[in-house]
Amino acid sequence: MAEMMQLIKQLNQVKQEQLNKKAIKQANARKAILYVFMLLFAVFFLYPMFFVVINSFRPNADIIKNPLGLPVKLFFGNYVQAWKELEFPKVFLNTLFITVGGLAGIILTSSMCAYMLARTNSKLSWLLYVFFAMALVIPFQIIMVPVGVLAADLHLMSVPGIIPMYWGLGCPTAIFMFHGFVKSIPKELEESASIDGAGKFKTFFVIILPMMKTIIATIAVIDALWLWNDFLLPLIVIKDGTIQLAQMRFNGQFLKEYGPMTASLTISSIPIIAFYLFLQKYIIKGIAAGAVKG
Repeated sequence: MAEMMQLIKQLNQVKQEQLNKKAIKQANARKAILYVFMLLFAVFFLYPMFFVVINSFRPNADIIKNPLGLPVKLFFGNYVQAWKELEFPKVFLNTLFITVGGLAGIILTSSMCAYMLARTNSKLSWLLYVFFAMALVIPFQIIMVPVGVLAADLHLMSVPGIIPMYWGLGCPTAIFMFHGFVKSIPKELEESASIDGAGKFKTFFVIILPMMKTIIATIAVIDALWLWNDFLLPLIVIKDGTIQLAQMRFNGQFLKEYGPMTASLTISSIPIIAFYLFLQKYIIKGIAAGAVKG
């Protein structure tokens, strides 16, 4: 009897091991399928960027003849032409000035506004927060004509003048994200600072703002990508002077210079990609902190 029980136990163990091996094989097969799918998706997503970089090293005639071809030899004339025709140092500095100025204003004003709205328990603060949140669903195309008229009336049709306009357009999203993050900060820290004699401004800049570095980095990346690559508002307000507007010179009605165009796109994308890679580790963490906790 004991031998029979032992034999049954051994058979059950063998059967369980077979089931475990089968489950492992199925899991590995699912992982392999998932990896293949992710690889194909990555290739599909990254190919346009490779297409732009590769064609930036090909003469314009070769691109027109075979857009999907590879360069026979590296051709750097596109970069020389793009640098000269775009007046790249000038438009680069203008775009950088707009991006840095707009980003600094959005982060400073939005963080202060979100902090006060989150810490003030009143119907007015709630209505103001709802007002900012509702602005998220309004497309820019709906308000671009009034914005253009307002910019002309206030004499903001210049590179410095466009910066405060970006503050107004970028604040709703930033306030929404900052508001959710501030709620996760314990109020006891502010109460301790108040007992020590710190006012609202000192409490915010010394205690609260340093704790917001994660969400600040996230908003900085999101808004920097928007400000650096924006085309429509500069076209309405300043007409010329940014990298995106200057690149229109290669897209004429009768002649399209694909080589210099792709070279200018490659050059202009390097700074913002470097900025993104520098702060990418904060993006998901900051979005989760600002949106989920809110």
